[in-house]
Amino acid sequence: MNQKQYQGTFLSLLFIVLIYLFTRNYYSLFSWILLGLLLLVAFLREENRLFVWVMISFFGGNFVLFYIDKFIEGFQLMPYYGAILSQLMLSIPALTMVYVIRQFNKRISFFFYMPELTESFANKKILYIFLCMIIGSFLLISFTISFRIYLPLILFVFIHVFLQEIIWRGILLTQLIKITNEKMAILISGIAFAQNTTIFGYSLGVFLLYLTLGFLLAYLTTKYKSILPSIFAHILVLLFIFLNGWLRLPI
Repeated sequence: MNQKQYQGTFLSLLFIVLIYLFTRNYYSLFSWILLGLLLLVAFLREENRLFVWVMISFFGGNFVLFYIDKFIEGFQLMPYYGAILSQLMLSIPALTMVYVIRQFNKRISFFFYMPELTESFANKKILYIFLCMIIGSFLLISFTISFRIYLPLILFVFIHVFLQEIIWRGILLTQLIKITNEKMAILISGIAFAQNTTIFGYSLGVFLLYLTLGFLLAYLTTKYKSILPSIFAHILVLLFIFLNGWLRLPI
């Protein structure tokens, strides 16, 4: 393993540590580690230096998100509209990371394209199955819950999934691939994605579910060179969770 890979692997593992500290509210240690990274950033290769700033912009965007979310709560909006606004706020860390990457004149993502389906008929068939399952899920919802609930649920799921996939598979997965390799990036992004879900409380079952989901979505993204398959799969999983009553919208 050369120096570039050592640096990239160290930074990617440190990303998981920082997410753990951030989600568990260990802000003091979290801040000291970020300060140390800022002192070392000048000695890193350009790709690694960019990833450090991407991490900082990711966490900075999330801090802004939390404060705006608390501000919105003060208006005492209807619960559903509050939930939608909260999901829209996910665009803040996405935009802060995009801004940093553009300052380095680098490509934001390898995966903001239509899926590559030229390898084999089997690959096309898998994607078509995902599409059919999503359409089937929509039809199932229309028969199992009232139309008044159907549209708000679809809107919530779409906003949540679209922004989450841009952040985790679109931006962060791309940056992890640049500093490590594809397999390591899938591993790290999956663990970080699952750890990030514990921000409002730890549950082993939820963590394992999102860990598996994170690996699957990252794999689909790298295989098809597009976030569209991961968006479809993520929507399908969330709809399944809502239909089974594991999560409920405040409608």
